[in-house]
Amino acid sequence: MDDRKEKLVSVIVPVHNVEKYLEEAVESVREQTYKDWELILVENGSSDRSPELCLAYEKREPRIRVFCEKQRGIAAARNRGMQEARGDRLMFLDADDYLADPETIERLACKMDKTGAAIVVGNYARLWNGRILPAADCLLLQDLPKTSAEFRFQGFFAAGMLSYAWGKLYRRDFLEEQKLRFGEYAYAEDKMFSMQCYVGEPVYAFVGETGYIYRKNEASVSYQYQVDSVKWWLQIAHDLQEFLEKKGKTEYEDLVRYTIFFAAFFDAKMEYVRHGKSLKAVRQTLKRYGRDPLARQSFQAFAFEKGLKRPKQKMWSIMIRGFASAMRLHWYLPLAVGIKLLIDCRVDERLSDTGLRE
Repeated sequence: MDDRKEKLVSVIVPVHNVEKYLEEAVESVREQTYKDWELILVENGSSDRSPELCLAYEKREPRIRVFCEKQRGIAAARNRGMQEARGDRLMFLDADDYLADPETIERLACKMDKTGAAIVVGNYARLWNGRILPAADCLLLQDLPKTSAEFRFQGFFAAGMLSYAWGKLYRRDFLEEQKLRFGEYAYAEDKMFSMQCYVGEPVYAFVGETGYIYRKNEASVSYQYQVDSVKWWLQIAHDLQEFLEKKGKTEYEDLVRYTIFFAAFFDAKMEYVRHGKSLKAVRQTLKRYGRDPLARQSFQAFAFEKGLKRPKQKMWSIMIRGFASAMRLHWYLPLAVGIKLLIDCRVDERLSDTGLRE
């Protein structure tokens, strides 16, 4: 394999009804100072002008290749991109987002060269209502032991920067060794993929500069609340539990427990908003989680702190134990009232990695 092939970065972009944003995403790659890249556009059954725009880019730029998928979702599109990629380094970019500046890929690639990391994580910012809002700094993970519960809690839940496939550079041979692909879930497929990556115990490296802009696009699948969200979150939790057992990595079961806790809290508050501040909708959602055997085990483990270390942040520790204890006792109405207060006072936003709603 020649040196050029070893350095090639394949940027994979699923494309679905994004004619309004596609140019900004593509141009942010074309403007990179790092020149050894290819851009893979996976057109995924769009009904707007996205297919036409993709083909026009392919004709203009030899480093851009277009592949067409039937509308099977973002996971299938990313998997197709991984299959077609020629590079030994992979990067995922959503078509309604863009790279923050021309040196983004250069910084991530240099960090990978210097550290030999399998996954290089960069900072990102949110574009909401015309304002750029920085997210949590990924450097907070840099000095934490990578196999620690605190690293997992911060990286995948409290701060959350490890949860997303985008904004990172992956060494392809690591993904191939671990046989990792995106599961075809209707929701949160990148969180599952990212947790599976972690279980493979990669070397992580972190870049402090902001390299990725995540756009609040209310028409996107990732932003819209899914009606079947409970079903998909529980499916992910069960699949992750099975994955850990097969890999013999049950010491990472807190990933399953925290996934269920955050999913239950998230779904409850979204149902509260979606149904016009209905406590009944919140209770029904909490009951669905309370009926699931794995969720019940998780809430019991949190309530009695069995094999789980408390997060260092006291507020999180109190919230998680209190929530889990109430779920274990089926105190759904008091929990619903508590969630109402958190939302009405906007406390939930301050705890979220996505920040205040504008």
